[in-house]
Amino acid sequence: MSSYFSIQWHITDDCDQRCKHCYIFSEGHPCITTMAWEEMLRTYAQIQALCRSLGRIPYIYLTGGDPVLHPAFWDLLALFKADGTRFCVMGNPFHLTESV
Repeated sequence: MSSYFSIQWHITDDCDQRCKHCYIFSEGHPCITTMAWEEMLRTYAQIQALCRSLGRIPYIYLTGGDPVLHPAFWDLLALFKADGTRFCVMGNPFHLTESV
């Protein structure tokens, strides 16, 4: 069995909490950046290709800001599910409710 290759993937700076300890807003952030869906697809393909070349299984840690606020968050999770890609969501759990 292959071992995992873990990667932390920052998909957006967007967040509505403004925590004092957050590196995004600690010194003022000039603009909020969010990956476009096409860029996310290219990045995901690169992650998959890298893992294949290394003989490893990808394990993706989604980060942000708050990755749940990314407009394509659920599309990305659907892609992970379809591919069987393991992942976790790191960051602010504010928008993670029982229904979500």
